[in-house]
Amino acid sequence: MSGPGLNLPKDDPRYQALSMVRAPAFLLLCVGTLNLVLCVTILALAGLIASGAMTLAPEWSASLKEYSLVDFVLPAVAAIICGVLSVWGALSALSLRGWGLAIVGAVTASFCLSPTVCVGIPATCWLLFILSRPDVRKAFGN
Repeated sequence: MSGPGLNLPKDDPRYQALSMVRAPAFLLLCVGTLNLVLCVTILALAGLIASGAMTLAPEWSASLKEYSLVDFVLPAVAAIICGVLSVWGALSALSLRGWGLAIVGAVTASFCLSPTVCVGIPATCWLLFILSRPDVRKAFGN
């Protein structure tokens, strides 16, 4: 079987479980990676605006005066943590190791405070449905 994660021969008992996990885990990996890229970009832009290196239109600048830098940084850091856990969980699922970490990675994809949550929630549901199967859990070695 080609693709991300383990490459198992068809006679391996874990082959069927891996073939079910591979697509939703890859989608979760994409969601987590996009979330990380988006959050780092937003943090970089917030830093440029806060340092004065980048200016905004006067009406935008006036509306942003109500918020402190912590109001931008705290949700971005939380989203970065969720993104890292999503990527880590997806890689665990793709290697059929760490069933619990794969569950955590799937759940954190639906917590992201970014537009990636629109794809993260379906990926979470799909992967949790697959991971809840007894034969898939057995393939993880739990």
